[in-house]
Amino acid sequence: MTTTWLESRQEARNRPQKRYDATIDGREGLMVRVFPSGAVSFRFRYTNDGKRRVMVLGEFGSGALSLAEAFDLHHQAQRELERNLDPIEERRKRQEAEQRAREERAGAGTIADLVEQFVHRKLRAERWDEASGEWIRDEKNKTKARKRPDAAAALLGYTAGLPPRKRNGSRKPVPNLVSTLGRIKARELTKRQLIAFLDGIVDRGSPVTANRTYALLRQLFDWAAAKDLVPASPMAGVERPGGEERPRQRVLTADEIRSFWAKLDDADMAEPTRLALKFLLITAQRRGEITSAKWTDFDLSRKVWTIPVELLKSSHARKANPEPHLVPLSALAIDLINKLKLLTREGSYVLPAHVSNRHSAPYSEGVLTRAVRQNAEHFSIPHFTPHDLRRTAASFMTSLKIPRLHVEKVLNHSTGDIAEVYDRHDYFQEKRAALEKWGKHLSAIVEGKDQKIISIARHG
Repeated sequence: MTTTWLESRQEARNRPQKRYDATIDGREGLMVRVFPSGAVSFRFRYTNDGKRRVMVLGEFGSGALSLAEAFDLHHQAQRELERNLDPIEERRKRQEAEQRAREERAGAGTIADLVEQFVHRKLRAERWDEASGEWIRDEKNKTKARKRPDAAAALLGYTAGLPPRKRNGSRKPVPNLVSTLGRIKARELTKRQLIAFLDGIVDRGSPVTANRTYALLRQLFDWAAAKDLVPASPMAGVERPGGEERPRQRVLTADEIRSFWAKLDDADMAEPTRLALKFLLITAQRRGEITSAKWTDFDLSRKVWTIPVELLKSSHARKANPEPHLVPLSALAIDLINKLKLLTREGSYVLPAHVSNRHSAPYSEGVLTRAVRQNAEHFSIPHFTPHDLRRTAASFMTSLKIPRLHVEKVLNHSTGDIAEVYDRHDYFQEKRAALEKWGKHLSAIVEGKDQKIISIARHG
């Protein structure tokens, strides 16, 4: 069969009365179908899993397939069959990938599409794998994933792959970027729409959340503009919606600590959550560092908890040579960890999200905050958050005459002075002494034996 023969079938005088198929010699399964209209198309007939299938390769003619191109497609399909792949299914995957690439280049996708790309490519440092049809983390990729990217993804409203959240039936879902503006074309989104969205967060009484969302939106649209997915960031010139934030000053008094500790035992929350809140108070570490902790981070024989670099605050992780944070464990901390181990030691995480649909996932940071908020009436003490427990521990340590520098090292704060550059002492023993002293004092508080010790003043 030649190109001349195919062209002659398209001429009016050679058109058939009925359509017919003609095989091509030397090309197993490849045939042409000739129609009375003069149209000629290439088809590949094959068997896969015992089923006979026909794959339309395309139409012959100017601006369509040439005979040589049809031969190439036939060869590709045969090679896929040799690898136990279905040529029709493989073509569908290629077409979908090409469509995604076109939309990504043209910015033709919606805001929801843009958020998906941002979460996987930027926050999680993943790439799309055509073979598996999934987003995967490529170990060769030197791009660092964002610390706890799932929290940022959830703030934007992207929940694919995240554990389902249990909600109080009386609470309405909180609007987010995807639910509010997700259907709008990325290139058609206006600054006015984003301002209205952020103002809505402030209006429902969440200025801090509005500021966190604002920062994330700036990062999202700067990334999209750099990728030419949008012509320019619509966040340019948008002001911070929640205004300036004043540092919180809340410190629990000894009486409040005693009440909080005692009432945790019958608070409406899971037992691991109760123990985790106590553990925050005794160790003075950050909420996300315990919710994402793994059992492999704990060496109970050495009485130390190693917080890996990827869980540290961004300012630490961005250092030229970041190091893990070593937290000595006091006797009270060891007791809490042993109780947690009886409950959760079967999994990888100290606080596993049992409702997760993933193989293994930790608590989200919000679990501890929600647990405190939902039990506010039960605790019967002025409003506080899990982070206030960290401030409380630090304040009590300084009240116990522990040097402030040692407390800063426990908190893993950067002092920001030139001495820090030259002082390479690890302060591990000083941290152990500080946490042991605080642990003994906390035990005295919860047992009501601290009355002779002058308590620190309560701050509003």
